[in-house]
Formats: sequence, C-alpha cells, structure tokens
Amino acid sequence: MKRRRALWGMALLGGSLASIGIFKWISWHKTPDLSFLLSQKQLLAALSETIIPATDTPGAIEAGVADFILKMVAENMDSVAQNRFIEGLKSVESFSKDTFAKSYIECNEEQKNAVMRHFEEESKPLEGIAGKVQRKVFGNPFFPILKEYTCIGYCTSMLGVTQGLAYTLVPGRFAGCIPMTENQKSWATK
Repeated sequence: MKRRRALWGMALLGGSLASIGIFKWISWHKTPDLSFLLSQKQLLAALSETIIPATDTPGAIEAGVADFILKMVAENMDSVAQNRFIEGLKSVESFSKDTFAKSYIECNEEQKNAVMRHFEEESKPLEGIAGKVQRKVFGNPFFPILKEYTCIGYCTSMLGVTQGLAYTLVPGRFAGCIPMTENQKSWATK
C-alpha cells in the first residue's frame, strides 16, 4: 500500500513539474507584447541610470541608453529572448513593489541598488558545464542582457564616447603600452 502512495506521489510531482515546464515554454514562445515593452521606457531609463549614473560625466539617461535598449530588444532579439526580457522587466517592478511598496522609479538610490543586487545574484549561472548547458538551453537571463545593452548603448553614444571616455578622433600613431596619467579617462573597445 505504501508503494502505491509513493508511485502516485511521484506521478503527481512529475505531472506538476511537466505542466510548469509546458507553461513556461508556452509563455516564452508566444508573440511578445512589444507595446508593453515600449511603454516601459522610463523604467529602462531608471535601470540604466542605476548601472551608469551621472557623475562628472553624463549618465545613461542623458546618453539616451533607454532608446538604444528598446531598439535592440525590439529589433534584434528573437521572440523567446524578447519574452524573457519583458518578464524580467515585470519581475523588477513586482519585486520592488513587494519589497519596498513602491515602483522601481520611485525608489531612492539605496533601494534601487538593493533591487539590482537581488537580480544580479538571481541571474548568476550555475558552475561548470551545467552553467554552459543552462545558457545554451535557456539563453542569458534578463539582468546580464540589461547590463550589456546599457554598456554598449552608453559607449556608442555621442555623449558616452566624447565625455565619458577619452576620445581621440584620429590617433597619430600606435603606442601599445604607455603609462596612464593621473585622472585620465579610459578608452576601450569590446
């Protein structure tokens, strides 16, 4: 009699896990709600400003990074990645409302950093080959994509290149290894 209960329990557990997996697969492969994505420009601007804040150089909002992220997600991602990114935006809002009882945009700087730390910890891949399989099967999570697009958008914007990084229009010669001076801005390519 105990074996039957154990088998029924395992069957119910397997069925529930399969139904959750099917639900996730359907939610990832549906047509992305790009109108929702386009309505989240202020949230994307606040998220990117938390990653690259304005200091003595312009921040992500001034550089127009939110428009770049919207364009990249809407035009250069497949529907599965778009749905995952949209789910990530929704989860940022729900987490900040559950934790701080207000929208991410309304949070102060410490609260925004706490939300960012939570999603950074949540998006860490597994160790070793399991992490490679996870990224290959499921793709990159929301937060690494957001960070990557924020950095690319900032470093390719006019303000980011000319004021955030050291920009030389036409370098005179190649000098492979030179010492940096104090307070010199960096210039790097990906």
